[in-house]
Amino acid sequence: MAVSSTALLFFFRIRAIFDRNKLVVAFFALLWVMVLTGSLMAIPGVAATNIGLTNYCMITKVESYVAAAVMIPLANDTLVFLAISWRLMEYAQAEISMKTGFRILAFGHYLLPLSKALLQDGQMYYLYDLGRSILSFHH
Repeated sequence: MAVSSTALLFFFRIRAIFDRNKLVVAFFALLWVMVLTGSLMAIPGVAATNIGLTNYCMITKVESYVAAAVMIPLANDTLVFLAISWRLMEYAQAEISMKTGFRILAFGHYLLPLSKALLQDGQMYYLYDLGRSILSFHH
């Protein structure tokens, strides 16, 4: 629920930023449906059993298709992050060069406060999501 709900919030963000571009909005709507479907696939694809007489359980079987529950949201989040960052760069109050482009994307320089907050919030979430995804593949 958490992954698909968060992806939905970022879809709303995409919808707001790309309001007039129906193709982009439709593409990210389709991606969100894929995130939801991938997340739901994890439910029947994982089996667990109790550990002895404790209240804890241990995963005993994971179907191979459950990897989609990690890969699809990561792909979605990557594309959302790149699309929003690219769009915010268009609103930068500076001439775009390699140096200023890096400063915009890395630190939010030359952006209005709301754009900078959107960028930095997206950066923090994307770093969290990347770490979560790496840890999910590790186990």
